[in-house]
Amino acid sequence: MSVTLREDLRQFKAAIISCARALPPGEAVAFPAYEMTFFRKGNLVGAAIPTGEALINIHNVHPGKSYTLDGDNSLPGVPGNFLTLTVNTDKTNLRDDVLCSEFADRVLSFVKLEGETRNLLLANPWEWAERIIEMTGDALSSKMVHPMLAELYLLNGLRDAGLLTDVVNEYRGPTGGTHDFELPGMSLECKSRLHGDRTSRAGELVVSSEHQLSPTGKKPLYVVYCPMEESGNESLERCVEHFGEPRADIMAKLEEAGFAEGDFAWKETFRFLGDPLVYEINDAFPRITPAQFPEGRFPAGITKLVYHVSLKNLPFCPLGAFIEAAKAGNSPVFSI
Repeated sequence: MSVTLREDLRQFKAAIISCARALPPGEAVAFPAYEMTFFRKGNLVGAAIPTGEALINIHNVHPGKSYTLDGDNSLPGVPGNFLTLTVNTDKTNLRDDVLCSEFADRVLSFVKLEGETRNLLLANPWEWAERIIEMTGDALSSKMVHPMLAELYLLNGLRDAGLLTDVVNEYRGPTGGTHDFELPGMSLECKSRLHGDRTSRAGELVVSSEHQLSPTGKKPLYVVYCPMEESGNESLERCVEHFGEPRADIMAKLEEAGFAEGDFAWKETFRFLGDPLVYEINDAFPRITPAQFPEGRFPAGITKLVYHVSLKNLPFCPLGAFIEAAKAGNSPVFSI
């Protein structure tokens, strides 16, 4: 199927609307004058611009409701590497004149060639998506990045010290284990707090289940507390550069938790506010346990417990000193 267009944006927009509504699944339309291909793949309809030999590593970035920005090399019947902007037709009714016109306008802003616009888009598609969000008022769907970054920071420290050797079985965080790390001689739960977070106060743990502060068997359990702020140069992207051989296993865990390489979360930057602090979970540590309830059971009908614990006046050990002690086979020293 081929379409010839004059250099006229109004006609171009009309052609986009027509294709959005009539293009059969699995087909693509070339618009040579705009260096763009329009395509339909499953429930996705959208525009693709070539990126040359390089496949841009960007995935599932959402510059607006039901819109997705991706790197793609599998367009129907069209070889090459592309940057694509698609809309999910299960979520956006393109038979609606207003919605379809809005979609066409998004495509126009995506493929326009004047000045350095196309070069800027290809150089930094994340920045382009952020500008679209600012213009339209759409909210970017966000994940809680800092807890995952704190886990990876701890993972790197444990691996470098030789305390963690089996990423698949000993790193449980992204896959929903009771504790984030289950090492042969200890369990570790990683907790982070973002500066300015109104849901908790500085120096306070948010415990998200009744079992999170319960030791596994006879192994000691420790909590690593990581205060952070939204500035600096620590990111998921930078952190995984240090993984080496087990990178594929770690990436699989991250993707299972919804952190695909190349999405917005990948580039968000943070800074650790000092060395993370380690706390030992023992009888003196304030926590909720089944033993505190009649007959050692939580009240009937209570399906989840979430509570806050103040760390004020509790003995701690800086993470660096904790890892060095564990590496040497010594007991860490906790003090206030």
